[in-house]
Amino acid sequence: MNNTSIFISAIYASTSNINRKSLWLKLNTLQNNYDVPWLFIGDFNTIMGAHEHSGSFTPAKPPIEDFQQWSDTFNLIHLLTRGAAFTWDNRRSGLRHTKRMLDRSIVNHKLLDLCSSISCSTLTKTCSDHYPLLLDFNTDPRTFASSFKFIKMWTLHTDWTQLITDCWSVNVVGSPMFVLSHKLKHLKSKLKHWNKDVFGNIHAYVDEAEAKSAEIQNQINIHGHSDTLLTEEKIAQADLDQALNKQDLF
Repeated sequence: MNNTSIFISAIYASTSNINRKSLWLKLNTLQNNYDVPWLFIGDFNTIMGAHEHSGSFTPAKPPIEDFQQWSDTFNLIHLLTRGAAFTWDNRRSGLRHTKRMLDRSIVNHKLLDLCSSISCSTLTKTCSDHYPLLLDFNTDPRTFASSFKFIKMWTLHTDWTQLITDCWSVNVVGSPMFVLSHKLKHLKSKLKHWNKDVFGNIHAYVDEAEAKSAEIQNQINIHGHSDTLLTEEKIAQADLDQALNKQDLF
């Protein structure tokens, strides 16, 4: 962006501290070789301190110190994650229940200097025991219109073939490229209205299922876990998975 390269490393760290030590060394080598704006995002499988842990077992100090040392070596900045206070839990009940802040976004100063805005937040959990992260950053003040998305479920509807045939049968006069462009725009407009009329309830179902799952997860974050809330969360996530499978965007 803006003729500047941005390096992004997607992290899925090992649960083994020995393997994570190797990861920190490799990342340090990369940063020594490339002095560029850099983002590290994902599951680091360790925490920065006891404040990022909730459970009956005390977290070990060596993995925390290794993580802190890697972070401090290049003066990296841990972006504040909005949403869930802990991004992972083991989904166990009672005293066995553990929550940790394992997922995060970390940047260097060059990336911060490049961005006009940057933020990280958690999304609603679905089938995973981790909250997904959403990173939003902008290096250009200009905004762009949202892209058109094709929905696979359209092709399963009985009216799909006829809709395409009708749109493509419209008589357009002009050069071949003009005709193709005009028909694609006409088809795009028809699909948007058709999707709203025919499939609008599916999108509403996804929104409703996601809102319900998010509310339960918010209650867990505020009041703490309970067997009842954990059961309700599993049911809500199953409903959300079903809704997303029906929507099936690509």
